Amino acid sequence: MIREDVSKIMSLLKEEYNGVRRTSLNRMRTEGDSFKILIGCLVSIGIRDEVCEGILDELFVKAGSFEELLEIEDKKLERILYNARFRRIKANRLKEVSREILERFDGQVPDRKEDLLSIKGIGGKTANIVLNFAFDKNVIPVDSNVHRISNRLGIVETKTPDESEKMLLEVLPQKYWKEINGLCMIHGRETCIPINPKCDNCCVEKYCLKIELKNKNKSPLKN
Repeated sequence: MIREDVSKIMSLLKEEYNGVRRTSLNRMRTEGDSFKILIGCLVSIGIRDEVCEGILDELFVKAGSFEELLEIEDKKLERILYNARFRRIKANRLKEVSREILERFDGQVPDRKEDLLSIKGIGGKTANIVLNFAFDKNVIPVDSNVHRISNRLGIVETKTPDESEKMLLEVLPQKYWKEINGLCMIHGRETCIPINPKCDNCCVEKYCLKIELKNKNKSPLKN
């Protein structure tokens, strides 16, 4: 796909979701608070946006720093994470990450990818989200939404999120590097869901390879 088409797709997505209410996770990324961005990303793994939003709204009232998070009693933290998958594991991970950042990095979220990845429980996607939104680094956070949607639209043709990240760095105009994750999060929630996407309501349907393939496979005898 040529860069002009990629830019058009991103422009259409921005226009479509300009007035859509952003989740807590999206909003905190615009604030640049590295603590909230990191903890929010760890909490969000494997749960729906609306569930994550409720958890984070309660959690950040009680903890605005790694020190305050460690002060929350284990059972109380598990209760806050009640609707999260694997809440006990997540509660332990939040505390382990907080403790390691306090001990190894003097309580400051590191701004280098190798340092972030050296912390147990932080993977590539989380590291890129922190680097991008907290430290304005030139990286592209690729989650399941970005990987799925960019492949459906033909922006990339890849098998894994890591491959998608590498290709997006080549084809996506840099001005969209900080926006693609949030836009795909909303588009993946509202329209381009994993199974049975709402293609009839899609603002970028004409670019979609899924629709193109579907139309090619239609029998000429069917209406």
